[in-house]
Amino acid sequence: MALVHEVSSRRLADIQICEVTREAADLLVCRVDHESAAGSSEELWFFVGSKFDASLLIRRVSSRSAADLLVRFVESPSAAGWRREHPLKGRL
Repeated sequence: MALVHEVSSRRLADIQICEVTREAADLLVCRVDHESAAGSSEELWFFVGSKFDASLLIRRVSSRSAADLLVRFVESPSAAGWRREHPLKGRL
């Protein structure tokens, strides 16, 4: 389950993400409105208010080369998913 909280410090983040075009993304992510909607899917992210409630701490970066994961946010859960093999697949 991807319960996500955004942090500003690199040392607190589990991963750094960079938002890119759909074609360049490793993972297409859909933000969901309810924790239960996230289920066990890595591509469905529910943002929580506290880092203590999160299963994944992210930090946004503007540089693709500094990112651990390239993401694109999409509107539909059915459009979300991994676009290619990645070392983080199965670990989020």
